[in-house]
Amino acid sequence: MELPYNKCQRELQELLDAEYPLIFLRSSEESRAIKCAIDAHLGLIQANPKLDQGVIARWSSIEGFQKRTVQDNNPDIAAWTQIGGTPRPDQDPILQALATLRGQLQEANKNSDNKYTYILPDWPAFIQPDADLTARQLKELVIDIEQKRPRPKMTLIIVASDWSIPTILRNNVHILDLELPIGKELYQNVFKFAVNRYGVIEEAAERLAEQAQGISQQAAAQTAKLITARDLWSSSQEAGKLLLEVKKQEIRKTGVLEYYAPQGEGLRDVGGLEEIKTWVQSRYSWFEQDIRPEMRPRAILLEGFPGCGKSFIAKAIAQQWRVPQINFEISRLQSKWIGESESNTYQALRAIEASAPNILFMDEIEKAFSGVGGDSSGVSTRQFGTFLAWLNDHQYPIFFIATSNNREQLPPELFRAGRFDEVFIVMPPNANERLEILQKRSEFYRLANIEAIDFEFLVDRTSGFSGAELDKLVKETIYIADLDQVPTEKDWLQALEQITPQYRTPSMQALLAKYLKLLQEGGGKPATKPDWDFLKSLIMSA
Repeated sequence: MELPYNKCQRELQELLDAEYPLIFLRSSEESRAIKCAIDAHLGLIQANPKLDQGVIARWSSIEGFQKRTVQDNNPDIAAWTQIGGTPRPDQDPILQALATLRGQLQEANKNSDNKYTYILPDWPAFIQPDADLTARQLKELVIDIEQKRPRPKMTLIIVASDWSIPTILRNNVHILDLELPIGKELYQNVFKFAVNRYGVIEEAAERLAEQAQGISQQAAAQTAKLITARDLWSSSQEAGKLLLEVKKQEIRKTGVLEYYAPQGEGLRDVGGLEEIKTWVQSRYSWFEQDIRPEMRPRAILLEGFPGCGKSFIAKAIAQQWRVPQINFEISRLQSKWIGESESNTYQALRAIEASAPNILFMDEIEKAFSGVGGDSSGVSTRQFGTFLAWLNDHQYPIFFIATSNNREQLPPELFRAGRFDEVFIVMPPNANERLEILQKRSEFYRLANIEAIDFEFLVDRTSGFSGAELDKLVKETIYIADLDQVPTEKDWLQALEQITPQYRTPSMQALLAKYLKLLQEGGGKPATKPDWDFLKSLIMSA
């Protein structure tokens, strides 16, 4: 597999060779992206003897343009020398930079055998969608580069993590992505040194590099320094814990993702939902393998009654498979700028890919996509299209779990064959499931002498209770019984009086009837083997 940096450098070098005038190099790692641009320029010069050394320059808002120069006696040592003057504080820095670039274009036109590459960090911060005049001047410069004869070999490379490209410029920009480094690249550039310097076993260093996948190379390098400062190289487990904390921080910096390490007993903590458990256990070996990636399980939808364990079992699946769970709230990606919401979605998906393998979890997916097709701006529709395309096409070990309480609010194309491997319908737990849930939650809350509790007595009195309501029943009983006391039958009955199960409300009755009909018509796979008499008994009007 070609490393992300090598792939980006190769593709960028090809674009430079093809004389693309304006490139947006999209990356969250400015230093790494600038190095990639420099390496692509130098690689082009080395591969083409007809080209002279040319000019490679970078811009900053403080120094203006600086040209890269090397020492004659040592080409490995480079320095940066000023081109033109420094930006004046009373003028727009981008307009001043464009004036300098127009002067450089005249020089490039006279020296058509030279390659001129200009790296422009963070220009998107200055050229927002409403910066019409600045965008127009940049477009005119690009057109001049394309139309001058002989054609100057001049390329502008804008470097940033994101850019809401002004409409006027969209036909003039080529977008190239520098993906986050994978484990192999992080091993070579960050963790390999620890093998020789600190005697770390090579396999242990490679594991640390794999654990670091999903964060930037800079963050990985800083973490390696912190591992050194804390003298943790001799304990790969402690070093791994530190990396995990850094990884959580980096994922959370996206503002829309939450990272949870797998902790817990997995599916053993879940009461009921046996059909989902069986399905998940049969798919694990296929998720883990890399030989046939097209056979990996990709996605399931857990649809059904609120409070019956959809979110809980998603967490348990991550624990069972020993991979992190990443929670994705796509609605937090929306922006007032045209195109920025879609770009934010793209960046979040790249971070998710870089953190593979993982469980990607979206709770109540109807809240994210219910406006598709009806929003006047089209933002939700475009986000939905971006996400669906990714869900279909990505080749990473990422298992997507979505929950929903009402499929009628979802776009019908989400249910097209192939989107989800399976749609499970979750209903209130039957008698056997209620018994199992009550036992597991009592054990979880460390109730003493569980064997003495008459759970069958409770099962008979909790028909229609959701899993969340059964959990609440156990907690309320413990509060009533007081600290470290074994609850009596009176305590349980008092707690039962405080809980009104939601299935009795009109809205939940309608939902129950809808899902019962779906189950009967084969509109989804039951999360547990249906007890039809029990399910029908929950419909109070029946």
